[in-house]
Amino acid sequence: MSDRPLDPAAEAAAIWADALSLLKRNSSLTAREKGWLEGVVPEAVFGSTIVLCVTNTSAQQALQHDLNEPLLSALSLVAGQEMFPAFKVVPPAKDEPRQETPSRRHRRAERERADARTAPTIADLAQESYVPPQPSPVSIQGQLPIPAAMPPTSFHGGQHKPSLDPETHLNKNATFDTFVPGDSNRFARTVALAVAEGSGRDFNPLCIYGGSGLGKTHLLNAIGNYALVKDPTLKVRYVTSEEFTNEFIEALQNPNQSQGQIAEFNRRYREVDVLLIDDIQFLGGKEATLEQFFHTFNSLYQANKRIVIASDVAPKNLKGFEARLISRFDAGLTVDVKPPDLETRIAILRMMSEMNGSNVPNDVLDLIAERFTENIRELEGALTRVTAVASLSNQPVTRSLAEQTLQDFFTTDVEIKPTDIIGQVAKYFHLTFDDITGRSRTKNVALARQIAMYLAREMTSMSLMDIGEVFGGRDHTTVMHAYTRISDEMREKQEIYNYVMELTVRLKQRSTD
Repeated sequence: MSDRPLDPAAEAAAIWADALSLLKRNSSLTAREKGWLEGVVPEAVFGSTIVLCVTNTSAQQALQHDLNEPLLSALSLVAGQEMFPAFKVVPPAKDEPRQETPSRRHRRAERERADARTAPTIADLAQESYVPPQPSPVSIQGQLPIPAAMPPTSFHGGQHKPSLDPETHLNKNATFDTFVPGDSNRFARTVALAVAEGSGRDFNPLCIYGGSGLGKTHLLNAIGNYALVKDPTLKVRYVTSEEFTNEFIEALQNPNQSQGQIAEFNRRYREVDVLLIDDIQFLGGKEATLEQFFHTFNSLYQANKRIVIASDVAPKNLKGFEARLISRFDAGLTVDVKPPDLETRIAILRMMSEMNGSNVPNDVLDLIAERFTENIRELEGALTRVTAVASLSNQPVTRSLAEQTLQDFFTTDVEIKPTDIIGQVAKYFHLTFDDITGRSRTKNVALARQIAMYLAREMTSMSLMDIGEVFGGRDHTTVMHAYTRISDEMREKQEIYNYVMELTVRLKQRSTD
């Protein structure tokens, strides 16, 4: 997305849209109080002041007094800094209905912006209507403050690789800095940042849902990393539903020690300050594990600890969950992430290329962003292929090279099964299906298995946990390691690149036969 700052009117509209969404979800506000928000029209932003137009003095009084605290909180949260409202009473014209249509509201805003350019009284009004207190300077070390818009444009190569913390299980490289905001995810990012800061107490639990590869896991890790930067004494734990299940089963396995192991399991999860649990949908139907999670959830919730869950569907659509647990999820805030738009996809690709230290022309980024539209993972895969070809052949990255490299990958309506991938890889390397999914660690089998895992991650929408299950019940971290290793070696070894490309073409051709 563009690095140019928004004009005052557009900035005001963007801030107010997200602030209004937060206020409407605020369970502490009555229906009457929320009603005062309906007629508010954002006009412009001047520094830390946002000019809000209301239709009468009653609305102005309600917003300045009864709604002052939640309004200030929502505006400041969305803007990423202290933001103060200045109110302008603009009665509806006699020939216009009280509730303006969007097009009529847009035309009026355009007229008033034109007036503002010739007579700058709006800025004076902003200063006279509300005099913001001057915050004292605060010095905080680490990643803070997080930028409200685009992340920094300078990155060190290799930061895209997972860097797992053994205690918290967080990927330390997944931060708000490296999360590119766009229309598809900006509200989710705003709320996630509020939870990370500790100011989003009304959003507990926070449920983030959306399709595979859209940034849910990144947001969960960013919350944990940010919370620890702000308060290093916090106990934070990121866990997948697979890990939670496996740890619980392990605690039950030895009857002679199970009581002590269950107690240890409970301490591990019920004494944390921030619990981040990924792929919650995979707990569905696992009655004993869900019962344990229910009590863990209640213990943390009653202690006002922060809980964030991620799922591929909205909580109300989770299968195999009891109504009592879904109702607890619904008591907090649910936000979704959607596939990124073209602008955001280009921004994501630009950030990836900078983090990898690659010099990729804009027309190549545009090509990839236009052709790969579903999720962030396929964008990364396409960029990896193009830069790998350029590196291995000592050629510059050009649009023609990208088109040639990616010509076999532009088909988006092809469904490929993980078993097809394993079968093709086994055949290619003269192995059996059982060799790939088995426990052999010989060099040729290990390489074939890692390439198959890489292709499963690239060519299907399956989660890391699901891929691990297909490959003989392996842990999701094994899949991530394989994916990262093959991605890196494709840039360095011609033979690895050739293996992946030839297998990809075979799989694409086979699926269209």
